[in-house]
Amino acid sequence: MDLDLYKSELCLTDNAPIRLLSARGVRITCTAGLVWLTVEGEAGDIFLAPGQSHLVRGRGLGLLEAIGGGRVRFDKAGRPMWVPLLVGVRRLWHGWRPCSPPGVPVA
Repeated sequence: MDLDLYKSELCLTDNAPIRLLSARGVRITCTAGLVWLTVEGEAGDIFLAPGQSHLVRGRGLGLLEAIGGGRVRFDKAGRPMWVPLLVGVRRLWHGWRPCSPPGVPVA
């Protein structure tokens, strides 16, 4: 089954794990029940209750399963808030030129 890991929701059943390939950068949010997640390259297993989420950082295979029954939402994680700020500051810095009094050339 191919899943769109960006802006979709999935109902999970007990003892039916879902394989997640190329899930790096996806935020998984539990919307109902209790879910278990493990991702190759990330330390430990993750258990999510309703309202809790996890950002997948590992590049390896991920397994997602409900304990009992559950539901999850997948969202593509955006850049942290400070990244656009740094980009803007960098553009300002590169465009900066020293000011000089009128009639005096800039060195």
